[in-house]
Amino acid sequence: MNDRIRMIRTELGLTQKQFAEKLGLKQNSISNLEKDGYTVTPQNIRAICAQFNVDEHWLRTGEGSIFHSDDNTDRNEQTLLKVYSSLSPDFRDCLIQNARNLLSLQKSLAPSNSFGSRR
Repeated sequence: MNDRIRMIRTELGLTQKQFAEKLGLKQNSISNLEKDGYTVTPQNIRAICAQFNVDEHWLRTGEGSIFHSDDNTDRNEQTLLKVYSSLSPDFRDCLIQNARNLLSLQKSLAPSNSFGSRR
């Protein structure tokens, strides 16, 4: 399971520190969780699965898919998270500002919005 935790983190493009922050843990906790033989608590399993949309059966056994991907929205959200996590802080701020601008534009175009909601 320890290797699978490392695999999740690297698949998302997160450092141990970033991964820890998203779980409300410290970086050394993630280092321990990734060490072979370290016992992963049920609480840590639930937190990882909830925060990162990870399939608990896969995390426990290695069988199946890493992420829940019931629809395209889940994959898009994971892709966005991966891209965001790979950016420098300045570019993250830029991405957030651009997203806010798009949201504002979308609101100003509603209800004649030609983009529609694709959820």
